[in-house]
Amino acid sequence: MAPDRPPSHDLLADHPSGNKVPTALSMMADSMTSMVQRAKQDLEKVDQRARADLEKIDQRARADLEKIDQRARADHERLKKN
Repeated sequence: MAPDRPPSHDLLADHPSGNKVPTALSMMADSMTSMVQRAKQDLEKVDQRARADLEKIDQRARADLEKIDQRARADHERLKKN
């Protein structure tokens, strides 16, 4: 449930028509709110892991590219001498 809003049973207790909203409905709304919040938290965790994985891949690619560049320079120097 969102920390900045009261439980739905407090919000829905009195319907504009004067009828009481069933407790099951308010419980369902609270449950759905909780599920959406957990899904958002899970999505943020997955997003953070993806960013970390992408950073690792980028670092490895840069290191590999540096090695290739060094080898190419060495090959170029060797060819210039021959």
